[in-house]
Amino acid sequence: MDEISNKQEESGYATPFNVDFSDSKPKNYFTEYTEKVLSLSESIKDVLMDSSTAEFIEEGLGLSFNLTRGQITELTRIIRDILLGDAPLNSMSDLISSKLNLGQNASIQIANKIANDLLSSAIEDIKKLQTARTPERADRPTMPPQPQIPKPSEKPDLKIGPDINRNNIVDLRNK
Repeated sequence: MDEISNKQEESGYATPFNVDFSDSKPKNYFTEYTEKVLSLSESIKDVLMDSSTAEFIEEGLGLSFNLTRGQITELTRIIRDILLGDAPLNSMSDLISSKLNLGQNASIQIANKIANDLLSSAIEDIKKLQTARTPERADRPTMPPQPQIPKPSEKPDLKIGPDINRNNIVDLRNK
């Protein structure tokens, strides 16, 4: 764990791993968070904790898209949530748009840059993680269940005269 802390202190930027460490947290937060991180694949942990990830977010995305300090922090949180499997990969541009208050075009550009330049080494492991955590949500939209339409019961062919209403007859043969 000391190695992780040393890597992060080198750049001075927040990584997705430590983005919210300065905020007050519930009693068991750090224990549970550490267990969750340790259960991740190496490729995901590398992206989550490496100082180059923080530099990519700050210097690459932050400068390229003129992001404010608050937007950079939110973007780092979004990346963390995707890496932990808490947010779906396929809705990254929507998350960026809503959390950073950016237009759809800029959000799509940022999401593509993150997917292609930052997450590419771990993309398969991220998909596996998200499928394992939320199998109904991974890479496919969920369809609402179709309402069941009751089938009309099949009535046996009764020999009824033409002047008798069929709805007024109760067939007790199959009861």
